[in-house]
Amino acid sequence: MPFGKEYEVFVRRYLILLVLVTATVLPVIIGASCPPPSTPYFVTIGTNTAGIATDVPDCTPGFVCISVVNTAFIDVEVSLYVHDGFDLGLEYCQERQPQVIWGSAVFASEYCPGYNLGEYQIARKQLFNPTAPLPSNLYPIQGLNVRTLQPRETLLVRIQEGDLKTFGIELGRTGTLPGNPEIQDGPYYRCTLVDLGAIAVPRVSEHLPSGETFQFVIYDENDGVVPGLAQFATRTGTSSAGGCPAVQ
Repeated sequence: MPFGKEYEVFVRRYLILLVLVTATVLPVIIGASCPPPSTPYFVTIGTNTAGIATDVPDCTPGFVCISVVNTAFIDVEVSLYVHDGFDLGLEYCQERQPQVIWGSAVFASEYCPGYNLGEYQIARKQLFNPTAPLPSNLYPIQGLNVRTLQPRETLLVRIQEGDLKTFGIELGRTGTLPGNPEIQDGPYYRCTLVDLGAIAVPRVSEHLPSGETFQFVIYDENDGVVPGLAQFATRTGTSSAGGCPAVQ
């Protein structure tokens, strides 16, 4: 043998080292070359959007649930806004003077139906940015005004029906909430549960029956190709099969 035992030992060590290096580097190369999945795997909670198709669970009778699902590829901050539908001081409804509607003079109690029954629908600006000195409508999520959702993470908030009439969410990248949201999604309304009598003005369509779940699904319109350039959007859905009852 021209090279002897030392050469054989060298060759064996070289081959072992080559196998170890290949086993370490190859997955990195493969991972870098594969595009991100366009149909992220999800279970239990979801709606039919961005390749996700799962069931939205019902809530507890006497309560309504708000579900938020992050199917984007980066962390997303979420804040929940809730108003209970009462405006006993007519602070949201500024129509203190008589208004002429259909030829008849009506007052705030008629112009703002449900203000004293927990059924008054506040508008978008009133929900997210109420005029001072009205308090913020921020609703803590697990004790936090701003909740960070990691990719594929979900949250479920259960609220007694009498504490919610109007609701919506703000969302943005880490460090943007509160104050600089990328999306304000709302207002949405719990379904009317009481007879409001004669209503002189049209009411906005309602979305969520008692005992059901309303879900926001957050996704990236760019499908995670460049996470830093994520373009957030939302889809909504409910667990209700029958929808809201007719407004009285």
